Amino acid sequence: MKFIVRQQSLHNELQFLQGIAEKKKTIPILSNILLRADGDFLTLAATDLEVSLTGGCAAQIEEPGGITVSAKKIFEIVRSLAGEEISFVVTDGSWLEITCGNSFFRLVGLAPDDFPDVPENDFSTAQKISHDVFKNLISCTIFAVTQEDARYALNGALLEMDSQTIRMIATDAHRLAMVEQAFSGDAEVKAIVPKKTLTELRNLSNGEEMLFAQDDHHLFFKIGHRVLATRIIEGQFPSYEKVIPEGNSLTVIFAKEAMAGAIRRVSLLASERSRAVRFKFAPGEVTVSSSNPELGEAEESVAVQYEGEELEVSFNAQYILDFLAVVEGEEVVFRLKDPASQGLLEPLEQSSETSNYKYVIMPMRM
Repeated sequence: MKFIVRQQSLHNELQFLQGIAEKKKTIPILSNILLRADGDFLTLAATDLEVSLTGGCAAQIEEPGGITVSAKKIFEIVRSLAGEEISFVVTDGSWLEITCGNSFFRLVGLAPDDFPDVPENDFSTAQKISHDVFKNLISCTIFAVTQEDARYALNGALLEMDSQTIRMIATDAHRLAMVEQAFSGDAEVKAIVPKKTLTELRNLSNGEEMLFAQDDHHLFFKIGHRVLATRIIEGQFPSYEKVIPEGNSLTVIFAKEAMAGAIRRVSLLASERSRAVRFKFAPGEVTVSSSNPELGEAEESVAVQYEGEELEVSFNAQYILDFLAVVEGEEVVFRLKDPASQGLLEPLEQSSETSNYKYVIMPMRM
């Protein structure tokens, strides 16, 4: 294999692949990316057996062929080079020689035949959808996906699509985020998407049209020449409809920024383990407080629109801050019932991007 490629074009492609390649090195070749030169195009691919990304760029191909090399090292090398064009040559079967100006590198590689097969789809029955729609759905829910849970189904977000609506739901059993938007299409989808896929998909583009397809075990997303494929998480996602409360009659309306600032400050003295803060609701105001025997106490009052009876309830500060960081609009509605029941947070005015956004949060004992 022998080819020449522009430094900036290759650098851009390698940057997208960094998040896909396996970093734990339990299976060495999964830490590599596949380079395959053919015609006038250099194809690049990375996979961790759950998520795969295929991309590439134009190149002057003198000899077609392929090799796999360390994703991290080839990216670092290409990023460091100052020349406009880089020359690549495979020698001795498993060595990749890289030349740019006076710089020369020799990377050890592995045979391309040992690289896992990347799932493919011809997108003949694909749905067209704006990438911004998916990006917004992900931003509104990804923070609620569990970090590590024995219930494997909670390690991703549930994606539901029908002819009128696209919906995404995530939960870690302590909170639940659900967002939906009007959608016109003929896809019927109900699949749990891994958190890593959500992260990579959100960063894959900005404002472009995306093609979406599926098979029995995978979802496929195509933007331009890049294709992200992900294995669907097997398992039963919780019945989220039953979690969203309907009888929360106490309504609190507050300014998003004012409340977020108060919670951030008060939580400085909250327990680092529980992050619990207490909310004391009274007509016209809420007092946010925290107490930690090892550190001290903090308290701050925030003006709110509330006319109900006094109510004290505790929540994880970070859980509320996560929602306030992404919700659109200047004001938020907090619907409550009692100190032992879950609270429901919503934007006061639902935007066109999020026609229905709900966030359920469980209270804490103090």
